[in-house]
Amino acid sequence: MPVKVKINIDWKKVKENIIQEIDTRVTRAFQIACKETVIWAKQNHKYTQQTGALNSSVGFQLYKDGVLTDSYFEQSQGGNDKDGAKAKGVSAGEKTTAQRASELGAHICAVIVAGMPYAIYVESKGYDVLTGAEKQFPSILEKRMKEAFADIPGVSYQVNG
Repeated sequence: MPVKVKINIDWKKVKENIIQEIDTRVTRAFQIACKETVIWAKQNHKYTQQTGALNSSVGFQLYKDGVLTDSYFEQSQGGNDKDGAKAKGVSAGEKTTAQRASELGAHICAVIVAGMPYAIYVESKGYDVLTGAEKQFPSILEKRMKEAFADIPGVSYQVNG
């Protein structure tokens, strides 16, 4: 017995769904890559934590069309936390990422920071606060993008950095 199938395709809706799926996967790849980069920075620093504020200020925020969608800051385990220094570090990191993201204004904006003002001083003394992690980020993001689009033929991307 013959079977007939009639398919109606709303190509506009199909295209919108595909674009949304790609956007979701890109956002997720950035989330994972940012968190891995922050963890790398926190695990590979060589400076001595006196209060834990600097390490607590290392983190990221992810914005999509100007709206905060993800944030990762954790209070450090090291240091003596004088006067709530770890909480101040987290607060400084969050404030710094929000300021930087508002300046960039991209569709998807990921900002990884060391939010304490003296982070650059510590780096100038030869200690890696964020520079090493910054160098790791492009390869981490490349890996996560590859995973995100492994099952979708025809999608290409380029990670520069």
